[in-house]
Amino acid sequence: MADRITDKWLKEQEPPSSGDTTFWDDEVTGFGVRMFAPTKRRPDGSRSFFLNYRIAGREKRFTIGSQPEWSAKAAREEAKRLRREIDRGSDPAAERRERREAPTVADLAARYKAEHLPGKAKSSQANDQAMIQKYILPALGERKVTEIHDGDVRALHRSISAHAPVRANRVIAVLSTMFSLSLSRMEGENEPWRDHAQGNPCKGVARNQEEGHERFFSPREMAALGDALIDYGQTPAADCIRFIMLTGCRPGEAMHATWEQVEVEPGSWVKSSAHTKQRKVHRVPLGPAAIELLDRIRKVRDGSVRRRNSNFIFPGQSHDEPLKQLRSTWEAVTAKASIALWKEATDPKVTALVQSIEATLRRTPTVAEVRAMAEKGRVKLPPAPWDARIYDLRHSFATTGVTSGLTLPIIGRLLGHTQVRTTARYAHVADDPLREAASKISGAIANAGKPSGNVLKLTGGRSS
Repeated sequence: MADRITDKWLKEQEPPSSGDTTFWDDEVTGFGVRMFAPTKRRPDGSRSFFLNYRIAGREKRFTIGSQPEWSAKAAREEAKRLRREIDRGSDPAAERRERREAPTVADLAARYKAEHLPGKAKSSQANDQAMIQKYILPALGERKVTEIHDGDVRALHRSISAHAPVRANRVIAVLSTMFSLSLSRMEGENEPWRDHAQGNPCKGVARNQEEGHERFFSPREMAALGDALIDYGQTPAADCIRFIMLTGCRPGEAMHATWEQVEVEPGSWVKSSAHTKQRKVHRVPLGPAAIELLDRIRKVRDGSVRRRNSNFIFPGQSHDEPLKQLRSTWEAVTAKASIALWKEATDPKVTALVQSIEATLRRTPTVAEVRAMAEKGRVKLPPAPWDARIYDLRHSFATTGVTSGLTLPIIGRLLGHTQVRTTARYAHVADDPLREAASKISGAIANAGKPSGNVLKLTGGRSS
C-alpha cells in the first residue's frame, strides 16, 4: 500500500489487532512506517518510521525513529537526507551499528591494562589502575573512544586540579597513553579504534605547574626518625622503612623484595626487572647496617611459621603477599619524630610551647595540636618530618652520599638511575663540602706565616 505518509493520514489509520502493518510512502522511495498493534503501555499502538535501501546488492533497513518523537514530516526529510548520503556511497545502517558497537573508554582502559601495564613496575601498575578507577572511568568510561575531544580532557583535568593539581597531571599522562594505543590497530583488526585525523585528545592540554619536591632530612631528623622507629617496634612495615633508609631504594622495590633476591649473592640485593622502574635487573651492594637488619629479620622469620612460609622479606597480612601500604606506619613515625625534635628545639619558645601543651593535656600532643597552638601563639616551629614522604628517604640517602664525597655516577648506580640527569639533581649538594673545603684551604693560604690579627688579604690590601 502506497500513500503519502503524513501525521493526519496516520491518525486516521486503525492499528492492526495483532502484529504490525507496513505502509510505504509514495514520494520518497523506500520511506515507510510500521504500525504496531495496541499494548497496555501503548493502547493506540505505536508507529516507527524507516528507510529501506539497497547497497552492494543487499537490501537494508534503517530505523529513523518513532512517533511522537518524530513527526511524519521530519521523518520524510530525514529519509531524503539519508537517500542523498546513500547515493554518495554511505551505508547508514552499518555506520550506526559501528557507532553502537564502537569501543568505549572503559574498553580502552582494559586494553591499556592488558597491553601497557605489564611493562611497568608493580607499584606503577597499582598507581595507574587507581587513577583509572577513581578518575578516568567515572568521568569518561561509558563514552565512545571516538567521541572524546580535547574539551573533555580539559574538563577532567580542571576538576581534578581543584584539589590535586599534581595528580591531575598524572591522570592526563595515563589518559594520553591510553589514547595513543587507540591510534594503533589491535591484532586481528583492520582499523584503529580512533582515526589518526582525530589524533590524541590529550595533546596540547596544558598541565599544571609543578614544583620540584625534594626533601632532604638533616642528621638530627634522621636520628629522630630512627628513634621513632625503635619505639614503634619491629613490625614488617617499620622494618621496610628502615630498609628504605639504609638502601635508598624505592618504596615499591622494598615492599616487593624477596629473600631469594638477597640470598642469590651474599652482601648484595639483586632486584628483579619486574619491580624496578628502569625495567632492568639491578644489582646493588648492601651496607653493613642493611645486612645486619636483614640478619635480624631472618632470625625472626626462622622463629615464626607464618613468616617462614613467606618469600617476601616484608610480608603483608597474608604471608604469600607483600605489604600493601606503609602510610599508616610512616605517619606515626614522622609524627613521633617531629614532636621529639620540637621538644629539643634550640628555640626556647618552641620547647616551652610543647611542654605547656603536654602539661595541659597530660599526654604527648599530636602534631596538629602543636601546630595549632604555635599558630595561635605566633611561635615559629623549626622544620620537622611530619609532612615528609617516604620517598624523601631516597633523596636523603643520595644527598648523604654526595656530602660524604661520593661521585654522582656512583650515587646513580646505587639508586638504579638510567639517566645521568636524574642523578644530577643532587649536584648542588656537592657544593657544600667543596665550599667548606675551599674556605679552609683559602683561609690557610691567606694566613700562612702570619700572626693572629695580622691577616694578608689576598683580594688586596693588608688588615691589622
